[in-house]
Amino acid sequence: MSRPETDSPSKPRLPVDAVARATREAQRDGIFAGLSSGLVSAILGSKLFRLNRNATILCGIVTGIVSGYQFTQGFLAANIARLEQEKARLHQQAAQLDPTTTS
Repeated sequence: MSRPETDSPSKPRLPVDAVARATREAQRDGIFAGLSSGLVSAILGSKLFRLNRNATILCGIVTGIVSGYQFTQGFLAANIARLEQEKARLHQQAAQLDPTTTS
């Protein structure tokens, strides 16, 4: 299994607690997005496509799960990118304040 880019020696790793918080926030947002899209899918399935009760429920559940997973992945990528950008900005500010620091 290959290691992610954040483990390369030239790029410092993000703190574990920050990654855990970003993951938890992405999961929370993904759950909300999945529930919302599942509800909309069930409503559209029953009203627009005239699906029966079981098909409507199945449509809502499958759509909610798939879209929730996809949204979670997207939110996680955005959160990690934001953390890396913040860490780079802080590292740059520290380097400007103390140019003798090389870490």
